[in-house]
Amino acid sequence: MRVSVFLLAAAIGCAVSPVGSSENAIVDGTLERGRPEVVFLVNFAGGACTGTIVAPRVVLTAKHCVQNGRSPSAAPANQLRVLVGTDRNSFTAQYFVEEVRPAPGRWDLRDGSDVAVLILSSAARETPRELSFDSPTSLIGDTFTAVGFGQTPSGSSGTKFTTQKEVQGLMGGFIFVDPAVCSGDSGGPLIGPEGRIWGVASFIFSQTGGAPRCGSAPGAYNSIRSFRGFIEEAIEDSGACVPREEECNSIDDNCDGEVDEGCTPIGAPCVEDSECVGETCRVVEEGAGTICTVACNPLQPLLGCPLDMYCASQGSSCEGLCAPGGAGTLENGADCTDNTECLSAKCVDPGDGRRRCLDPCLGDGGDCLAGEACAAPVGACGACVAADIVAGDRGLGEPCDVDDECGSSLCFEDEGLTYCSRECADDEGCGDGFHCRVDRCVRGPRGDVGDRCVANEDCGSGICAAIDDRRWCTAFCEGDDECPEGLSCVDTGSASVCAPDLSLVGEDCTVNEDCATGLCAAGTAAGDVCTRFCGPDNACAPGLECTRIDGGDAICVPPSGGGGGGGGGCSTAGGAPFTLLAFLLPMLARRRRRR
Repeated sequence: MRVSVFLLAAAIGCAVSPVGSSENAIVDGTLERGRPEVVFLVNFAGGACTGTIVAPRVVLTAKHCVQNGRSPSAAPANQLRVLVGTDRNSFTAQYFVEEVRPAPGRWDLRDGSDVAVLILSSAARETPRELSFDSPTSLIGDTFTAVGFGQTPSGSSGTKFTTQKEVQGLMGGFIFVDPAVCSGDSGGPLIGPEGRIWGVASFIFSQTGGAPRCGSAPGAYNSIRSFRGFIEEAIEDSGACVPREEECNSIDDNCDGEVDEGCTPIGAPCVEDSECVGETCRVVEEGAGTICTVACNPLQPLLGCPLDMYCASQGSSCEGLCAPGGAGTLENGADCTDNTECLSAKCVDPGDGRRRCLDPCLGDGGDCLAGEACAAPVGACGACVAADIVAGDRGLGEPCDVDDECGSSLCFEDEGLTYCSRECADDEGCGDGFHCRVDRCVRGPRGDVGDRCVANEDCGSGICAAIDDRRWCTAFCEGDDECPEGLSCVDTGSASVCAPDLSLVGEDCTVNEDCATGLCAAGTAAGDVCTRFCGPDNACAPGLECTRIDGGDAICVPPSGGGGGGGGGCSTAGGAPFTLLAFLLPMLARRRRRR
């Protein structure tokens, strides 16, 4: 049997006859005065077609409707317009197209991929039409609704008509129907009895081999079933929600505004993963039953879990799961029997036979404070204890006297502090709370302007300024407005730089108001000095150490016996000589003059 196929796109610029009072059918149809989501699609590089709004910013149509002339490619987005209304000459809204997406496949209809979507530049006001991705087999012999702006048997086009016909069969990804569509109806929807879209109009054909004629030739719609992923990806990329069966994955899968309805909440007893919010059903604590839980970081046991839960480490692998309970009231060092008794949410025997509250740490992770070491092998979860009770090699940042005490065989001296370091090429090789100074990992992050420093490499600006024994990261300036709050632009004689107005952390103070941090600590081993709170995730600047104080907190102080240096205000008039470390001043001053 010889079959002739005729695409249904209409040519742009052809004569359009007025409809008048005639209601001649597209094929035995009537004027469609509703369904505003079925739109008129203009392709200035191709022809006129029909489309349907299926999401606020997505229009579904046929692939050959978005073709760039005769070339096997899509027309540019700026060559397409979407018009809303009952005919092309009196539309009520116009939308521009941001992106054209033809379905993967051929451009000649042979592979059943005559599907395309348009992503609009702005959201349409019309209510989108729902899609059906079910098997179209159920439609055979059933009545469907066709809507389009195509040519009627009388010859007019560009006006929206509708008709109801019967589905005859399926083949090659196409849904074959009784005569229903004509030129210009391409891309229009096949609407099933339940009101959803099953396909887009593609072509009419002749079974005898002659030219198919509008009004008598049967038609074919490209089924959208195989293009679900393609269409839904465009809808999601446009910012809309794609309804799916609700799963317990912390996502509103069915787009009803509720998340995980019907799922077992975290912390409640469970039987299998699929029933839990977070999709994890586990035994979290020895001797307890299975509960719904989620993964967390045991090094920060009080973060990442719901209220009334904490992160319990699972063995020595440093993986964690949320468990019932929260922080207790016992401070570090207090005897305990359960994690939930401790402020740190970690009750453990570090290896000396005494179970007590301690801070969690990662072996060789640099997580412990001054005078402490992590009682754990490299990469394993452990607890911070006094360094003198830990046997074996010391890890990053832990105190040492000689190289042999360190796993890296590198004991580093830094402004009166000695601790285990390691070689590095950049900051990434050192980890959190450390940075790379030349080729050694040193304590503290690379500082911002105004932060304390020891060497130029400690500063993001590359400049560490000094007056006597006080040092800070600085930058060139021309006025106070170029310096961060709390710093002023000071003339050094050869250049002007940002200098702190008040005392830095580690410098002498009498009252809080003397300090840039607003906190003066009295009676430390270094005397009365400006300070700030610190911890494993908030490291002190180079040359300072994070030391525990009563109450479980820790503060930044100089090494025992270390000095504070000059206090606030750093005008150089008649004062100490002002220098910039190393050779950066003349080099950067020349660079500044070239700007």
